Amino acid sequence: MRLLSFQIKNYRSIINSGVVKLSEKDNVSVFAGQNESGKSAILRALYDFEREEFEEDSLPFSIRESPDQPNQIVSCTYKIGPDEDIAELLSEITIDEHDIKIEEGQNILDPNKIKKIKKFTITRINGKEKVQITIDNNSFKIFQAAILNKPQQSDEGGKDKEKEKGEEKETTDTKEKYISFSDDQNADVAQIFWLITPNIVFFDDFCDLLPDKIFLSALKEKKTETKGYRAVKSLEKILNTDFLKKDSETDPIRRTKEDKENTELSINFQQDWGQRIHDENEVLVKYDFQKRNGEGENGSYINFYVETREGEPLPPKQRSKGLIWFLSLWLELKAQDIKNEDLILLLDEPDQHLHVKAQKDILKLINKLASEDDQVIYATHSPYLIEVDYLNRVKLVLNIKDGGTQIEDIVTSKIDTEYKKDALQPIANAIGLHVSEFSPLGNKNIILEGISDYYYFSAMKKILNRKGDYYFVPGIGVRQINNLISLSIGYGLNWISIIDDDPEKGGKDSKRKFDEIKDYVFDGDEAKTQQKVFILKGITGIENMFTYDDFKLIDPKINRSRDKVDVVGRKRKVLFSKLFFEKVNNREITERNISKTAKDNFNKAFDFIGQNF
Repeated sequence: MRLLSFQIKNYRSIINSGVVKLSEKDNVSVFAGQNESGKSAILRALYDFEREEFEEDSLPFSIRESPDQPNQIVSCTYKIGPDEDIAELLSEITIDEHDIKIEEGQNILDPNKIKKIKKFTITRINGKEKVQITIDNNSFKIFQAAILNKPQQSDEGGKDKEKEKGEEKETTDTKEKYISFSDDQNADVAQIFWLITPNIVFFDDFCDLLPDKIFLSALKEKKTETKGYRAVKSLEKILNTDFLKKDSETDPIRRTKEDKENTELSINFQQDWGQRIHDENEVLVKYDFQKRNGEGENGSYINFYVETREGEPLPPKQRSKGLIWFLSLWLELKAQDIKNEDLILLLDEPDQHLHVKAQKDILKLINKLASEDDQVIYATHSPYLIEVDYLNRVKLVLNIKDGGTQIEDIVTSKIDTEYKKDALQPIANAIGLHVSEFSPLGNKNIILEGISDYYYFSAMKKILNRKGDYYFVPGIGVRQINNLISLSIGYGLNWISIIDDDPEKGGKDSKRKFDEIKDYVFDGDEAKTQQKVFILKGITGIENMFTYDDFKLIDPKINRSRDKVDVVGRKRKVLFSKLFFEKVNNREITERNISKTAKDNFNKAFDFIGQNF
């Protein structure tokens, strides 16, 4: 089961988020935007939904004192997986919640009817007096109808037939359901459904960092407000140990277990922590149990250490905040993954304490969790936590003056682009990490497939004396083209794209690329795509725009081949195109030198550019 979408109303800067659909292609969703845009409010609202109460002062300030103060609302829609049978889970919870007595092997819900529920929506409403819960009416009605009747019990002969006054009379038992929910008991059914949903966990780095030390009395008395309490409990789950029981163990037994558990903990941590510290890749995480006979702060306690050099175990507070933050988050993720079959993890700007390498480690850990059916939702404005190959994960978070926090996809243009520029910046930066040495996006953009295309088109524009204030922008493959197109749309910039053909395979490759742009950008509209995407008919690879003699201008010893891509060699494509570009700039290659074939091929593309710009 996964969280499919949500809607938030009247929470901090959010007046109405609308229905926000999460990433459908994987289990990671990213909310990108600048500070104060409302990213944290989204995560906090989802966490309040989970904990069944709303944070104090979370009502927007503008309506806080209104006599007709509106309710706060958080709705979450869950999608049931094709292989999930929730009838048994719902039955068990209903039996427990309502103390229903059944015989072994009996069911109280009809599984065939429950299967009609493919998704359901649970809503929490924070009114003036209390928080209420509801479920969508369709799921409620199906659940009502799915409740089975109790088995009929009959007297000795079951149905007895007796004659009375010459007439035959049949007595039957009255059918009785295991439990009945009236139409005004929607909240009771909603609670049952909520109990089968994935557990939503919010990682709060301010209270969850691994402490230097914790007294056993804090664990025994369950003082959850104690600094580092949650991180220590996570450590217990990962090691499958109980620190309280260690107090009654003998020293040799306790020390043997401690050594084994410390080794296990360090090995597991190093599998996810990829950084090198002081030229050593090994980071050891250890605890040290100190036995005392007193009570409270005079009693037993546990020290925690992080060792990056042999013989130098230091308390967590003496290590970098980035390392300890990562360690504490790692403990939380691992513990929750052990505890819960389904998990939705909320992370608020995990980049703020970490340098670039550590951010990449976090991203690897997030992807690892998501591949195991857990969902991760995080807010960021760091380009290093935005993967340009997975922009379908990203939602832009904008704070509009009169509309509050708004959320939209990258490729939509529902919101004025003036507000989108800041939100798009981390995405632009993420893409810029790959194409920073080339032209940035301008008002008019020619989006090309690769870096070689960039150099050849830039050079041929000069050779053919083609005028125009447009920019050539290279993608790295068709997926990057989609990302660049998305940015252009988001910024309200003009663009067209040029892609090559694949005539030997009947044009299948160009058709695939064309269709991907059509579906990703134009929602399947063929005509609109044709106005924006130009296919270099008959050209497989940009090098085949030229002749063998054209390439001899760069390398006189080049081998002859029908396929110019093979002539150049795939490993030196970029270098070869850059040499061509430099020779054109230095006027070593001019229009006089270039073949008519190359000029004709490029002129077709430039004619398309001229028609659009």
